[in-house]
Amino acid sequence: MAKHKFLFLFVLCCVVPLAAAKLVLTNGWFASGVNSKGQWLTKEIQLLPAGKSTDPHWRLVYLAPSQCLEECSQTIELMQKIYLALGRKQQQLALVVLNDQPIAGLPATIKQHQGSAYDLAVGQLVLVENQGLALLQYPVPADGQQRLLTGKAVMTDLKKLMNYDRGPV
Repeated sequence: MAKHKFLFLFVLCCVVPLAAAKLVLTNGWFASGVNSKGQWLTKEIQLLPAGKSTDPHWRLVYLAPSQCLEECSQTIELMQKIYLALGRKQQQLALVVLNDQPIAGLPATIKQHQGSAYDLAVGQLVLVENQGLALLQYPVPADGQQRLLTGKAVMTDLKKLMNYDRGPV
């Protein structure tokens, strides 16, 4: 009898967690993707050309409007703050402004790339990996306080990506 009791408890311990997991997944109680602060892109977009193996593995791209006014310059300042906040991990990130017209007076840490934003909305930040594939997007609000929160969200996701990064493939 003890043998059957042990077998019953063993099967129960195996079946109950599997049944609970199946129930959670089928009813949609599991929220996937809650670890990232940005919005994952649903389709594959090659935003930039592939970089060399010596280039930084991550690029923070600002999809600038054709006329860079006050909001644009504030977002560029935010990019510089994110870059400075990375500290010793700055070597893993390159800052890029994507625009169809050249912007005068960009800081030396920011490279300009001329081109279009494809299907992405102008005026947002996009995290791009070394091969040019866009991964996460962050809408940049007009409010200064909300813009700082967006910068904090970018920093959080960047740190996670850099910690789990295995280097160039």
